[in-house]
Amino acid sequence: MSTLKLDIQHTHGKNLRDKIVGEFCGSPIRELYRHEVEIDQTVETARTIEINRRSNPPFTAELLPGEVICEDNVIRRGTTAEALGEVFYDYELPEGAVKVTIEKGRELAAAGQEITFRPNRVVGQGEFAILHTEVAA
Repeated sequence: MSTLKLDIQHTHGKNLRDKIVGEFCGSPIRELYRHEVEIDQTVETARTIEINRRSNPPFTAELLPGEVICEDNVIRRGTTAEALGEVFYDYELPEGAVKVTIEKGRELAAAGQEITFRPNRVVGQGEFAILHTEVAA
C-alpha cells in the first residue's frame, strides 16, 4: 500500500534524487531523499519556535472578569476559591461539635459515635475530625 500526502511539499534542491519518477505539465517529478526532508523539517520547526520564543513580546491579552493567566500563558476561568481569596478556606467548627485527632476519631467511630473526618478537606498536617455531640430533634 502506498502513502499519499495531501499537502504542499517544500524542500531544498539537495534533497532531490536524480531518478525521475514521472512528469507533470512537462516538468520532471523526481524522487526525494525522505529522511533528509524530515530532518530539514525538524530543524526548521525548531528554528521557527526559537525565533518566535525570543521575538514575541510578553503575553498581553485582555482578561475578562473571572479569568486568570496560567504559567504557560493559557487563559482559564478562575475558581471560586481564587476569587474569594484565603477567607474561603477558613473552617468554622459547628455548634455542638468537638474537634479531635484523626486517631481519636477512628476510636470514637468504632465505638459508634458520629464522626466527620477532615471536614476542612485538609489531608496531612492540620487534619482533624469532629465528634458530633448535638442531639437530633
